[in-house]
Amino acid sequence: MSKGRNIGALLALAGMLVAYHGPWTAHFTAGFTMHAYDLAEWASLHPAVRADAPWLRTSLFLRLGWWAIVAGVALAANAWPDARARWVLRAAALGLALRFVPPQEFFGGASDDPNYRQMAALFALSALTVGGAWALERARGRVQRAAWLSVLALGVGAGWWGLARAGELLYNFQIDVQIGWGAFGYTSAALLGALVVLWPHAETKKGG
Repeated sequence: MSKGRNIGALLALAGMLVAYHGPWTAHFTAGFTMHAYDLAEWASLHPAVRADAPWLRTSLFLRLGWWAIVAGVALAANAWPDARARWVLRAAALGLALRFVPPQEFFGGASDDPNYRQMAALFALSALTVGGAWALERARGRVQRAAWLSVLALGVGAGWWGLARAGELLYNFQIDVQIGWGAFGYTSAALLGALVVLWPHAETKKGG
Protein backbone atom coordinates (compact mmCIF):
# COMPACT_ATOMS: atom_id res chain seq x y z
CA MET A 1 0.00 0.00 0.00
CA SER A 2 1.02 3.61 -0.51
CA LYS A 3 2.04 5.76 2.43
CA GLY A 4 -1.35 7.48 2.37
CA ARG A 5 -3.19 4.19 2.57
CA ASN A 6 -0.88 2.97 5.33
CA ILE A 7 -1.82 6.05 7.33
CA GLY A 8 -5.47 5.50 6.47
CA ALA A 9 -5.31 1.96 7.86
CA LEU A 10 -3.80 3.24 11.10
CA LEU A 11 -6.44 5.96 11.36
CA ALA A 12 -9.15 3.34 10.93
CA LEU A 13 -7.60 1.28 13.73
CA ALA A 14 -7.35 4.39 15.92
CA GLY A 15 -11.05 5.00 15.26
CA MET A 16 -11.84 1.44 16.29
CA LEU A 17 -9.81 1.88 19.48
CA VAL A 18 -11.59 5.13 20.40
CA ALA A 19 -15.02 3.68 19.59
CA TYR A 20 -14.28 0.53 21.59
CA HIS A 21 -14.00 2.81 24.62
CA GLY A 22 -17.12 4.76 23.72
CA PRO A 23 -20.49 3.76 25.18
CA TRP A 24 -21.79 0.51 23.73
CA THR A 25 -24.79 0.65 26.06
CA ALA A 26 -26.40 3.98 26.93
CA HIS A 27 -28.57 4.56 30.01
CA PHE A 28 -29.50 7.58 32.09
CA THR A 29 -27.77 5.82 35.00
CA ALA A 30 -24.03 6.12 34.45
CA GLY A 31 -23.40 2.66 35.89
CA PHE A 32 -25.12 1.05 32.91
CA THR A 33 -23.43 3.23 30.29
CA MET A 34 -20.55 0.91 29.49
CA HIS A 35 -17.91 0.56 26.84
CA ALA A 36 -17.24 -2.84 25.31
CA TYR A 37 -14.59 -4.01 27.77
CA ASP A 38 -16.55 -2.89 30.83
CA LEU A 39 -19.61 -4.62 29.39
CA ALA A 40 -17.57 -7.80 29.01
CA GLU A 41 -16.46 -7.55 32.64
CA TRP A 42 -20.02 -6.94 33.82
CA ALA A 43 -21.32 -9.89 31.79
CA SER A 44 -18.63 -12.18 33.24
CA LEU A 45 -20.25 -11.75 36.67
CA HIS A 46 -23.74 -12.71 35.51
CA PRO A 47 -24.83 -16.20 36.67
CA ALA A 48 -26.11 -17.11 33.21
CA VAL A 49 -22.74 -16.27 31.66
CA ARG A 50 -20.88 -18.03 34.47
CA ALA A 51 -22.95 -21.11 33.74
CA ASP A 52 -21.48 -21.00 30.23
CA ALA A 53 -17.99 -21.70 31.61
CA PRO A 54 -15.34 -22.18 30.41
CA TRP A 55 -16.29 -20.13 27.35
CA LEU A 56 -18.18 -17.17 28.87
CA ARG A 57 -19.25 -16.47 25.31
CA THR A 58 -20.84 -13.07 25.92
CA SER A 59 -17.63 -11.71 27.43
CA LEU A 60 -15.52 -13.51 24.83
CA PHE A 61 -17.37 -11.96 21.89
CA LEU A 62 -17.05 -8.47 23.33
CA ARG A 63 -13.34 -8.93 24.04
CA LEU A 64 -12.67 -10.21 20.54
CA GLY A 65 -13.31 -6.65 19.41
CA TRP A 66 -10.12 -5.67 21.23
CA TRP A 67 -8.24 -8.67 19.84
CA ALA A 68 -9.20 -7.47 16.33
CA ILE A 69 -7.49 -4.14 17.03
CA VAL A 70 -4.35 -5.94 18.21
CA ALA A 71 -4.38 -8.13 15.10
CA GLY A 72 -5.10 -5.16 12.85
CA VAL A 73 -2.11 -3.20 14.15
CA ALA A 74 0.14 -6.25 13.72
CA LEU A 75 -1.06 -6.76 10.14
CA ALA A 76 -0.81 -3.04 9.32
CA ALA A 77 2.87 -3.19 10.29
CA ASN A 78 3.60 -5.42 7.30
CA ALA A 79 2.68 -2.69 4.81
CA TRP A 80 5.30 -0.18 5.98
CA PRO A 81 8.56 -0.16 3.97
CA ASP A 82 10.61 1.10 6.94
CA ALA A 83 11.68 -1.83 9.12
CA ARG A 84 11.81 0.40 12.21
CA ALA A 85 8.19 1.44 11.69
CA ARG A 86 7.18 -2.21 11.34
CA TRP A 87 8.77 -3.14 14.63
CA VAL A 88 7.32 -0.12 16.41
CA LEU A 89 3.85 -1.16 15.29
CA ARG A 90 4.42 -4.77 16.35
CA ALA A 91 5.57 -3.54 19.75
CA ALA A 92 2.44 -1.39 19.92
CA ALA A 93 0.30 -4.43 19.12
CA LEU A 94 1.94 -6.38 21.93
CA GLY A 95 1.40 -3.40 24.23
CA LEU A 96 -2.31 -3.42 23.39
CA ALA A 97 -2.38 -7.17 24.05
CA LEU A 98 -1.24 -6.53 27.64
CA ARG A 99 -4.78 -5.48 28.42
CA PHE A 100 -5.69 -9.17 28.44
CA VAL A 101 -3.19 -10.02 31.17
CA PRO A 102 -5.34 -11.14 34.11
CA PRO A 103 -5.02 -9.43 37.49
CA GLN A 104 -2.55 -10.51 40.13
CA GLU A 105 -5.14 -12.77 41.78
CA PHE A 106 -4.93 -15.13 38.79
CA PHE A 107 -1.30 -15.85 39.59
CA GLY A 108 -2.18 -16.49 43.22
CA GLY A 109 -5.17 -18.53 44.31
CA ALA A 110 -7.70 -17.60 41.62
CA SER A 111 -6.21 -19.44 38.65
CA ASP A 112 -9.40 -21.50 38.32
CA ASP A 113 -11.58 -18.41 37.76
CA PRO A 114 -13.08 -18.77 34.23
CA ASN A 115 -13.00 -15.03 33.59
CA TYR A 116 -9.30 -14.78 34.41
CA ARG A 117 -8.60 -17.89 32.37
CA GLN A 118 -10.31 -16.36 29.38
CA MET A 119 -8.21 -13.22 29.72
CA ALA A 120 -5.02 -15.29 29.90
CA ALA A 121 -6.07 -17.29 26.85
CA LEU A 122 -6.81 -14.12 24.90
CA PHE A 123 -3.41 -12.69 25.83
CA ALA A 124 -1.75 -15.86 24.54
CA LEU A 125 -3.87 -15.70 21.39
CA SER A 126 -2.94 -12.05 20.86
CA ALA A 127 0.78 -12.77 21.23
CA LEU A 128 0.48 -15.64 18.74
CA THR A 129 -1.46 -13.37 16.39
CA VAL A 130 1.32 -10.78 16.41
CA GLY A 131 3.78 -13.54 15.60
CA GLY A 132 1.51 -14.90 12.89
CA ALA A 133 1.14 -11.47 11.32
CA TRP A 134 4.93 -11.13 11.25
CA ALA A 135 5.14 -14.50 9.49
CA LEU A 136 2.84 -13.08 6.78
CA GLU A 137 5.17 -10.15 6.14
CA ARG A 138 6.35 -11.52 2.80
CA ALA A 139 3.01 -13.04 1.80
CA ARG A 140 1.24 -11.88 -1.34
CA GLY A 141 -0.98 -8.84 -1.22
CA ARG A 142 -4.16 -10.84 -1.59
CA VAL A 143 -3.22 -12.96 1.44
CA GLN A 144 -2.57 -9.80 3.46
CA ARG A 145 -5.90 -8.33 2.37
CA ALA A 146 -7.78 -11.53 3.19
CA ALA A 147 -6.23 -11.62 6.68
CA TRP A 148 -7.03 -7.93 7.26
CA LEU A 149 -10.63 -8.24 6.12
CA SER A 150 -11.15 -11.43 8.15
CA VAL A 151 -9.89 -9.71 11.30
CA LEU A 152 -12.15 -6.70 10.78
CA ALA A 153 -15.18 -8.87 10.03
CA LEU A 154 -14.56 -11.04 13.08
CA GLY A 155 -14.15 -8.01 15.34
CA VAL A 156 -17.37 -6.37 14.15
CA GLY A 157 -19.41 -9.58 14.05
CA ALA A 158 -18.28 -10.78 17.46
CA GLY A 159 -18.78 -7.32 18.96
CA TRP A 160 -22.39 -7.05 17.83
CA TRP A 161 -23.13 -10.63 18.84
CA GLY A 162 -21.71 -9.99 22.31
CA LEU A 163 -23.64 -6.72 22.56
CA ALA A 164 -26.89 -8.49 21.66
CA ARG A 165 -26.30 -11.18 24.28
CA ALA A 166 -25.39 -8.61 26.94
CA GLY A 167 -28.48 -6.60 26.00
CA GLU A 168 -30.65 -9.63 26.72
CA LEU A 169 -29.07 -9.97 30.15
CA LEU A 170 -29.76 -6.31 30.93
CA TYR A 171 -33.32 -6.63 29.63
CA ASN A 172 -33.91 -9.57 31.97
CA PHE A 173 -33.05 -7.20 34.82
CA GLN A 174 -35.62 -4.78 33.34
CA ILE A 175 -32.83 -2.34 32.56
CA ASP A 176 -33.78 -0.49 29.40
CA VAL A 177 -30.54 0.43 27.65
CA GLN A 178 -29.96 1.83 24.20
CA ILE A 179 -27.13 0.97 21.84
CA GLY A 180 -24.42 3.59 22.30
CA TRP A 181 -22.40 5.32 19.64
CA GLY A 182 -19.36 3.20 20.43
CA ALA A 183 -20.74 0.13 18.65
CA PHE A 184 -21.68 2.14 15.57
CA GLY A 185 -18.36 3.98 15.60
CA TYR A 186 -16.41 0.73 15.86
CA THR A 187 -18.29 -0.68 12.89
CA SER A 188 -17.84 2.49 10.83
CA ALA A 189 -14.10 2.60 11.52
CA ALA A 190 -13.77 -1.07 10.56
CA LEU A 191 -15.63 -0.43 7.30
CA LEU A 192 -13.24 2.44 6.61
CA GLY A 193 -10.35 0.08 7.24
CA ALA A 194 -11.81 -2.42 4.78
CA LEU A 195 -12.21 0.26 2.11
CA VAL A 196 -8.65 1.45 2.62
CA VAL A 197 -7.30 -2.03 1.93
CA LEU A 198 -9.66 -2.89 -0.91
CA TRP A 199 -9.17 0.40 -2.78
CA PRO A 200 -5.68 -0.31 -4.21
CA HIS A 201 -6.87 -3.81 -5.18
CA ALA A 202 -9.69 -2.25 -7.18
CA GLU A 203 -7.24 0.12 -8.87
CA THR A 204 -4.97 -2.76 -9.82
CA LYS A 205 -7.83 -4.66 -11.44
CA LYS A 206 -8.93 -1.55 -13.32
CA GLY A 207 -5.43 -0.85 -14.58
CA GLY A 208 -4.84 -4.51 -15.57
